[in-house]
This record gives sequence, structure tokens and C-alpha cells, in this order.
Amino acid sequence: MTNSYSQVNVSEFIQKSKIATPDNNKLFFVDFWATWCGPCITAKEHLKVLQSQFPNDFYVVSLSSENPLIVEKFLQQKPNDLAVAIDYNKETFKKFKVKVLPEGVLFNANGKVLWQGGAPDLKAATVANFLRQQTTTSSLNSFFNVIEVTEELSTDYVPAKPIEIKSIKTSSKELHVVDNDKYLKLSGSLKSIVGYLARIYKNQIVLADGLDTNYEIYLKKPFNQNENLAYKLVVQMNLGVERTSKTGEGISFMTESAKFWDTNQINWGKNNAKYLVGDSQIKADNVSLKDVAYQLAYVLNMPVIVPDEVTSLTLHDWDFHYKFFQLMKADLEDNYGITAEKKTITYPVYHIQKKAP
Repeated sequence: MTNSYSQVNVSEFIQKSKIATPDNNKLFFVDFWATWCGPCITAKEHLKVLQSQFPNDFYVVSLSSENPLIVEKFLQQKPNDLAVAIDYNKETFKKFKVKVLPEGVLFNANGKVLWQGGAPDLKAATVANFLRQQTTTSSLNSFFNVIEVTEELSTDYVPAKPIEIKSIKTSSKELHVVDNDKYLKLSGSLKSIVGYLARIYKNQIVLADGLDTNYEIYLKKPFNQNENLAYKLVVQMNLGVERTSKTGEGISFMTESAKFWDTNQINWGKNNAKYLVGDSQIKADNVSLKDVAYQLAYVLNMPVIVPDEVTSLTLHDWDFHYKFFQLMKADLEDNYGITAEKKTITYPVYHIQKKAP
């Protein structure tokens, strides 16, 4: 009996399996993974052996939520014979509450979850047992639904002015960024936009009542990367800024013995995502120390203070652990010569308010 039930949405298949057959499968296994996840690579070797043992009625799909170009470049360096797909809008990762990688979910052809756990824990005996219990089959194309994602092109629009500001009505405060050769476009709350432009942690920005509404901001290129774009935007909106200080827990970076990576360690190509922030690892392509500190502040939910000097703005590649502080401290010191300390620090807070008429 063949079933045409579609269970998992993907934006594209990077590659189909070089081992399994796409039709008449009783079981489908979704292997959640990421290119930055070392244990995921080991898990793939286990899954490759498992796939070879059951090539006709069991199909493994490695599912990533990363930029497709990053995944493609990774596969060029480390080829794998399993099917590889990109999650649509990260919905499958969210649906199954995937927080730790590698993780996996085993489905029957009707889309029923039979097993979920660490991908390396799926054993041949478990697969064989479930295969004996199933009668319904489904094809790869029926079980996985490909939904095309239309990306915004750099040639779609060119701002006429250096800064264009439009108020938008949306309930989402999440920041959306489009960064290409023509412009930088930011959509989201004013706090998130100012924080992004200034590379300042959200709790270091205080907005007067009624100001934290949503906007769509275009900044025309080229612009000076060292220019204070956040201040330029605030002035354009006829707002004022007052700086105060606050004391609390945070992380301080010291760079007296800096040995930063150059920009040839990671190459994700032009107009691609600059950051890859996973559950425990941050990777970045051609970004400054100040940029990395901004990303780190958000994942750790505390201020990260870097030296106010030229080296904090030069561009570098990055790859380090952040989930456990001692591992992060060792990574930063060994690879970049950065000394990180978690302690009580005094950090700046910026109060944004309407100017008096």
C-alpha cells in the first residue's frame, strides 16, 4: 500500500541519497544537524552505515536550518552520501523542539513518530523491528514537501536618500536584516534596529514611552563602516540621546595579546549571512570584534564590553564555543589571544527620547 502523506516541509534538497531508493519506503529518518556541530559529523558516519544496511525501504534525510550556500560549501569539503535538505523557515526544528544536536526523528510512511532521540542512538535492530511492523509505504517526494523560498535581490530597490524611514504595523519585534551592495535594510522594533546599528546589547538601550514601535529602515550604500549609523538614525528621527552608566554582571574582553584570525579562514561568499549562531557555537565570516561581542551579548543575555580601539572594528573570521563559559574563555584565549572575564562591570546605557519642541 502506497501513501501520499506529506509530513516535512523543506525549502530545497541540496542532494538526494546516493545509497537509498526514493520510492516505497516504510520509514523516514530526519537527522537534525549543523555544519558547526562536530558530533553531527560523527553521527553521519553511523547513519551512513545504517542507511547502507537498509537501502530499499528506509530513507535518511539530514536536515539543516542553515544558509544553503554554507551547507553546499561544507559538503564540497566533507562529502556525504546521505540526502541533505534545508528546513523550511526552521519549522521542523521548532516543531520537534530540537535544542541539542545531533538529534533525530523516525517516522513511518503515515507521518507517525516512532522514535526520537540522539541520532547516534538509532540502532539497526530498532530500524529492523519497526520495518517488520509497517505495511504502508511512501515516496520521498510525497513525504517531503519542497516549498520554494523567494529571496530579496540586491537589484530590487535602490534608496533615493541616505536614510529612508517608514513606520510599519506588525506585532513582531524580531529584527530582519537585508545587507547587500545597494543598501542595508532593517525591519523591526526601534530598539532592535538601534542595537544592531550600534552593536549594543538590548538592555543597554532605554526608549521613552511610545517610541518602541516598528520601522523599516533603508541605509543607502556606500557608507563609512566606522560611521555612527545609530546616532545618525536617531538624529534623523529628531530624537535625543542621553548616556548614563549601570553596574551589573557582564563579560569584559581584554585584547593586549590579540592574535586575531585573518579573513581567509571562513568564506561564505558575497551577500550571505555573516553569522552562524548555533546552540553552543558562534561562527562568523568577515566581522569585527565589536560585531561578535554584540552577537555574544544576545545569546548570553548580558552585556559584553570590548576595548574602544581600532582593533575592535577590523574584520576577522571567528569560530568559538559560547555555551559553557570556561570553554569559551579557553577558545577565545587560545585562538584569538582574547582574555574574557565574567564579573560585575560598569557599562553604558543609552536613553533615547523625544526632543523638546
